[in-house]
Amino acid sequence: MEEFKIDLDYTRDDLTAYWYGFVWKRAGKPLSLSDDPPQWARKLGRFFCWFFIVMGAVSIVNSLVQGQRMRTEEAGLLWNLMLSTPLGGVLEIAFGAGCLRALGQGPAERRKAHPRWVERTWKKYRESGQLYSCRFTEEGIWIHDSRSDHRYDYEFIEALWEDADRFYLVLSNCAGSYILNKARFITGDPADLPVFWQARTGKTVREVTPDRRRGK
Repeated sequence: MEEFKIDLDYTRDDLTAYWYGFVWKRAGKPLSLSDDPPQWARKLGRFFCWFFIVMGAVSIVNSLVQGQRMRTEEAGLLWNLMLSTPLGGVLEIAFGAGCLRALGQGPAERRKAHPRWVERTWKKYRESGQLYSCRFTEEGIWIHDSRSDHRYDYEFIEALWEDADRFYLVLSNCAGSYILNKARFITGDPADLPVFWQARTGKTVREVTPDRRRGK
């Protein structure tokens, strides 16, 4: 009897791959303008960055020269802070410089190696108990974890996705998803799983296209 067994001891890299393939966007969705802004938007962004930097320097000079004389009853607290104190000018310069630095980075530089969602999720897995394994058998799919064993009939499974290094098992009715790293197959060959899957579900394994992920 053909069977596949996969270790589910997730790493941060596993969760990061899941984040960029599924959580941050819908898998396979084409890039949007927010992923790679057009040139005119970058130029406009740089203009406003330098505007804040220059205005910050002017605010520092003016606050040192004029001091309290710049304060007016009609102006709000924020306006007086920006114009009549050196702190306001420093904040403006820091904001402009930070935005300018972000605009100068490429998409790959803008995204962290492990997003905060990944760090939180990985910590939660460590605290709640280790996931043990996933098994594909003739009878169905078994998920073994620290709490119990669950069996799912193939007809109730939503989809199986694949990229170069992993499969992603998506259960129906918001029952969750599981990352199946190809390097952690205990039983069975990962290359044979798509054929096994299609024979029992009538569905093909969907591809998570790497060059369509946001941040690429």
